[in-house]
Amino acid sequence: MEKLKALILCAIVAIVLTFSGCVSQSQNSPTSELEHKKVIKIVMIPDEDPTKMLEDMKPLIKKLEEKTGYKYEVHLVSDYSAAVEALLNKKADIGYLGPLTYVLAHAKDPNIVPFVKEVSAKTGKATYRSIIVVNKETYDKGVKDLKSLKEHAHEIVFAFVDPDSTSGYLIPYSALLKAGINPEKDFKKIVFAGGHDAVELAVKEGRVNAGADNDRTYPAMVSKGLISTDTNIIIWKSDPIPGYPWVYRVDTLPKDLREKIKQVFLNMSKEEALKISGGKVIGYVEATPDDYKIIEESARALGKL
Repeated sequence: MEKLKALILCAIVAIVLTFSGCVSQSQNSPTSELEHKKVIKIVMIPDEDPTKMLEDMKPLIKKLEEKTGYKYEVHLVSDYSAAVEALLNKKADIGYLGPLTYVLAHAKDPNIVPFVKEVSAKTGKATYRSIIVVNKETYDKGVKDLKSLKEHAHEIVFAFVDPDSTSGYLIPYSALLKAGINPEKDFKKIVFAGGHDAVELAVKEGRVNAGADNDRTYPAMVSKGLISTDTNIIIWKSDPIPGYPWVYRVDTLPKDLREKIKQVFLNMSKEEALKISGGKVIGYVEATPDDYKIIEESARALGKL
């Protein structure tokens, strides 16, 4: 009998110790994972030339490493959906996304949340606008607004950025529908250029008649002499859109580390922000999921969610 009691007692102790170990591991898993790998991975959308984006990011990476004590790796992906997948599969801890890309990711995993959003260099606000541009030849034919674009739709080759782009697809597509233009049916052809700068270059070079972009990329390219207001003419602007968010996974990064990362962005100087954004951004403000409700509503209306 005494032997039986001893065996039962040992079994109970073993179970309690095992359970305690599991609880402890679960509670500390973000820290444990990071201590093991010592590298925080960042995934970024293809907003412009990849080589330039990586070069522009170097000052940010240096400051993050200094302030947090961790190493960081930047991974540029081929398209918007790849950025979402990297975050969903925990192959990335931090992401630089478009508003729609973030909404799609958050809908699938609420652990992906925004912590800051960009302040536009052009307006000084944490918003930006989608635009539609046409080349000079198309403009000279009379395409000067959405009404005339509809009249010439059958001869228009139109470029969007990516099906998961906010300003390069979601917002302008919705505007075209409201103007009575069904892009799939009414345009001669639609193409996806893969990047905002690629849309502008396609318009400038006459490979497409018109395209969707935003007022972040457009003025930056004009200032660098890559396009001009004579070759790429704006015929439509959207209402304000909440700025591009930086997001992180709250389940893979401990709270104190997340706060340090956020503060790096919030305390960034204007010069630093301009450098890492290619001249598009002058700073960052805090962001929450509620800031992107308008994007979520538009996405649902187009069946994206």
